[in-house]
Amino acid sequence: MKFSIKHLSLLFLSLIIISIIIDLVRISNYRTIPSLPAYEFLPEVSKIYFELVNDTDKINWEGLNGSCEYIDKQYDVSDFRIATLIRIIYDFRRKIPDSAMLKIKKTLLNFRYWMDEPGQNSMCYWSENHQILFASAEYLAGQLYPDSIFANSGLSGKEHMAKAAQRIKDWLEMRWKFGFSEFYSNTYYNEDIAGMINLIDYAHNDEIVKKTEIIMDLLMYDIASQKSGNMFVSVSGRAYERGRKGGTKLSLTKITNFLWNKTQSTKQNISINYGFLTSKKYRIPQVLLEIGKDTSNVVIKQCNGLNISQLKAEEYYGTDNRSIMMQWGMEAFSDPEIVRNSLTYIRKDNMFSNEFLAGFKYLDFTLLRIFQLEPFLVQSLNPQSNGTAIQQANTYTYKTKNYSLYSVQNYFPGNFANQIHVAGMNIKNFFSIFHNHPALPKGNFHDSPNYWVGYGRLPHVVQDSSISLSIYDLPVKKGIMEMAMLDFTHAYFPKEKFDSVKIAGKYAFGKKGKTYCALIGKNNFYYVNNSSDDLIQQGRRVFWIIESGAEDQDVSFNNFCNRITGNKVIFDENNLILTYNSKGKELKLKYCGNFCINGSSVKTEYERYDSPYIKAKFKPDSLDFRYNKKFLHLEFSTMKREYN
Repeated sequence: MKFSIKHLSLLFLSLIIISIIIDLVRISNYRTIPSLPAYEFLPEVSKIYFELVNDTDKINWEGLNGSCEYIDKQYDVSDFRIATLIRIIYDFRRKIPDSAMLKIKKTLLNFRYWMDEPGQNSMCYWSENHQILFASAEYLAGQLYPDSIFANSGLSGKEHMAKAAQRIKDWLEMRWKFGFSEFYSNTYYNEDIAGMINLIDYAHNDEIVKKTEIIMDLLMYDIASQKSGNMFVSVSGRAYERGRKGGTKLSLTKITNFLWNKTQSTKQNISINYGFLTSKKYRIPQVLLEIGKDTSNVVIKQCNGLNISQLKAEEYYGTDNRSIMMQWGMEAFSDPEIVRNSLTYIRKDNMFSNEFLAGFKYLDFTLLRIFQLEPFLVQSLNPQSNGTAIQQANTYTYKTKNYSLYSVQNYFPGNFANQIHVAGMNIKNFFSIFHNHPALPKGNFHDSPNYWVGYGRLPHVVQDSSISLSIYDLPVKKGIMEMAMLDFTHAYFPKEKFDSVKIAGKYAFGKKGKTYCALIGKNNFYYVNNSSDDLIQQGRRVFWIIESGAEDQDVSFNNFCNRITGNKVIFDENNLILTYNSKGKELKLKYCGNFCINGSSVKTEYERYDSPYIKAKFKPDSLDFRYNKKFLHLEFSTMKREYN
């Protein structure tokens, strides 16, 4: 008996080793396709579209060659170029020479429009903005050539239309029910707009057009309610460095200037959102324009997206297209609850070659799959990729004519965060300030997270009107798969952009025009050597308080500074409890615990909309926006859109 067990054990061990060796050989042969070309392609398609719109006499149609080649090679963000190519062919078909027309048609018929089609590439199909761009392009290309066979898929144009229509409707329904996962993104709202405006302008399907107009209205409300002047910066599901620091060179500035200043783009600053500026069909309801001009003091609360824990109840937990669109649209890939779904979808559609997904090959072991060990493994290793998931965000924005202060309340303290932005302040419409825990040292190149983008570890953030409180609790050692663990936090506080700055120990004050701001920390602040915008606070268990002010509230800047320094601040470092008294209120936050004002617990989970302009629950039957005697009434299921 002992002999038999011994031999069975050896046989079992041998089978495990053989299985691992076979898998290692197989995995080592996976090739990764580059997402971007080794050399630069000029984006002439946007230039040509601009020239056509503005009746330029001579068009260099050869300029399309680079854009078509880029798309033909299926490099990442090809869908951006196709969006403009679609506008050219729909608006200016009679002006296109036969040779250019043949090139465009060949490009559209050979393209890989979705992950389940034959072929391999390293395009990002799955983020929220790419989903609508690819589906919009597929639908409109199919509508152009309904009876043609698309070479890559072998499907007819009509079949592509049906396939894309379902994804479009699913995407629009998700936005109606739950809002945008990439909420308030100065970068990615551009791409959403580009995909949607093409459907509004060119789709022949009445349901798709009307529902897209409704979701465009919701996106425009986000912009109108969150912007300061024409600077659209707020907390965000996906924000890069420029989108956190503010200024005049933001991606959406062309649209905000167009809507609220009637300023047109020039040839030098055209981009993917130029189609919105030229659209003759979409008209933004007047109430949204009025909301964007409101300079009164307002509190805007909103709930955006879903938590991973809610996916099952909302029936987005499978490996079907609709579920994957929700899961990957919220950037949930390797989280323990999602990882097996991701692997199933990647295997099914042969996507290990995709540069963005290549890391999943290290989980493509037979034994892991058989014994369903992938969730246990990623939970144990806790890779930083788990921080890419954008989960439900309860956002709080306090806006005045001089500033806006914004936070995501109680957003997963201590977690990794790839691109989310959870606390900051707009100094009118000049620039923004914010603090974060850098994921990497300065100068280390990594798209995200890095020194200014995302967080190594998230703070616990709460806000009430003009005051936000944040507590950081940084571990001593980095995690097994964490890139770094820095022992400081810092703030973007650009001395040269303020009219006046005072740094005094644990206090930092700034004045710009009639706007004042204060930062308070546990430890002393100092600027990094040779820097005038990078304000450091050393320490692992620290806090940051941001308080906003203005001339009409505090009269002078000196009065504001004196008032803030006179406020009581208590920080219990052992129990991580921060207490701050200001303007007759006591604000108290316990890390991963309650937020109280004057001893009463504050609710920080919101309905879908809660502002002076609209109040509505999640998954509403209808939405009613009202302000300044203007209204907008929306019903998604009946496609009703009424406004004055």
